Amino acid sequence: MGFTSQDDLINQITTNGKGDMAYMQKTLGAAGVAGAWTLLAPHAGTPPLDLFTGTDLNFIPTDDTWAGGTIYTGGDKDPATKHFLSAGANVVAAAGAPWFIMAIDMVGFVPLTTTNVSTIGTKTVTMTAISNTGSKGDRYPNGVGLRLFVAADTAMGANAPTCIINYLDTAGGAGATTTFTSTASVTIGTVLNTGAAANKYNPFLPLAADDTGVSDIVSLVWAGTAHASGTVVIGLCKPLWTIPVPATGLYTKVDFVNALPSMRKIPDGANIQFLMFQTGATTTGGTVFVDFDYAWGG
Repeated sequence: MGFTSQDDLINQITTNGKGDMAYMQKTLGAAGVAGAWTLLAPHAGTPPLDLFTGTDLNFIPTDDTWAGGTIYTGGDKDPATKHFLSAGANVVAAAGAPWFIMAIDMVGFVPLTTTNVSTIGTKTVTMTAISNTGSKGDRYPNGVGLRLFVAADTAMGANAPTCIINYLDTAGGAGATTTFTSTASVTIGTVLNTGAAANKYNPFLPLAADDTGVSDIVSLVWAGTAHASGTVVIGLCKPLWTIPVPATGLYTKVDFVNALPSMRKIPDGANIQFLMFQTGATTTGGTVFVDFDYAWGG
């Protein structure tokens, strides 16, 4: 579906009213870590902050009705399809530039309480594997294109353990693992697998050779040691697009109609969230603003 031409796109928006805009604005509640990525959801603003609550070690699927705080993108439009037309971003902070803002569709998450963060060993996850039913929860059939990250849901305590994530690939094959070294004493929202040190991966964990996505999260293992305190969230998401912000106060706009990536699809049910990379330590109280235009046709 979608649009047959630019004339069709213009007609759908101007004549049929099939277009809108959405935005996010967050105030950083803690300084960002230089060279690392930050999940913006647990910071205050619009949508409201969310600490990814849910049953410990259970996968919580999310969509555009998620009570934790999602960005409304017009609801279901099937059989029409929604598409990004443009997006812009701005960061106002005393330090931290340059930045990158990445939009993701947060398909779901696994919360880990302090008990399962401060003890070593295997933490088994309860999850129904993503399939190809066509439902909102399966909006990326069999998990094709989905990526993993691990973020601090509260400030983390001391120690930097080795972390191993076991997952199933898009064919349901077992035995796939991905490993990184976590980060000690970081602030809320910090993506623990990112940074400039050894055994870090930015912004997502690498998949096994030939894997094209993730259909199931099997377990997390803290090896050698564990964090002294804190809570974390394993995120499962689809990357959508990225915008650079070269300097504080400099609003950057990207056109998706006439440039690549061209008019990325917004699946029905998408839970749009954002990650931010900071070159330096972004100061507490910094403001992050993102907006985007979208339309639907077909």
